[in-house]
Amino acid sequence: MKSYLLVVFVIFFYSISFGQSITFNLEKYYTTKDSVQLSSFEEDIAYVLKDDFNNVVRNHPEFFVEFPTDPDNTYVKNSDEQFTSEVGQDNYYIYYAYFLRQLYKDENFEEQRNRLMYIYCRLNKMSSLLEGGGSGFTHLYARIYGYTEYSIYLYYLTKNDFSVKYDITKQKDLFKQTLQQVVTDKLDNEYFDDEKRKSDLKEELFELIDKVYSDITDSFYLAQAQQFYYSNCATW
Repeated sequence: MKSYLLVVFVIFFYSISFGQSITFNLEKYYTTKDSVQLSSFEEDIAYVLKDDFNNVVRNHPEFFVEFPTDPDNTYVKNSDEQFTSEVGQDNYYIYYAYFLRQLYKDENFEEQRNRLMYIYCRLNKMSSLLEGGGSGFTHLYARIYGYTEYSIYLYYLTKNDFSVKYDITKQKDLFKQTLQQVVTDKLDNEYFDDEKRKSDLKEELFELIDKVYSDITDSFYLAQAQQFYYSNCATW
């Protein structure tokens, strides 16, 4: 699915500076193409037209700081009228992800990026299913691009720290058990006129948890999954 992004549309401890700017030539970042692809995941591809892209470059120097902060703090400090709505905030996080990715565009982090996207999207879907849906989960899906890219930035800064592996099985098991217990408690305290529907929903949710569990292959993914979950999903 291709869409033109006009007004449409988803912790580690390494924030060394909060919004420290670097001197740069704006024209270096302008595009001369008719459009720019900002994001792509599975069937979702977001494009922005040239004038809109260049306007963001012109008005948002925070995307070009030397030491970026996480997307939530960056948005709170720098959003303007273009990005004040819920959809506008979604768009901001997608731009944030695009420009952050330029810091290390010569390195291939596609495997890590896709794995994190799957982890975050499945945790978001689990939350959505438990709550019976809602627009908030759609907005969170769009913002996941920003959260994922910030996690990749942390990986970029600390990747050598993960050369030494250690067994995280017990920690993974505890996280999985926590998610399963949340599902069980929530469903047991909801009224269902059809027990089969309840059983099917629980099975679907447990399958999502199993997939998240499988995608957590080392301490980095575990830390990022827990951070995302407790910051964005654990509100029930």
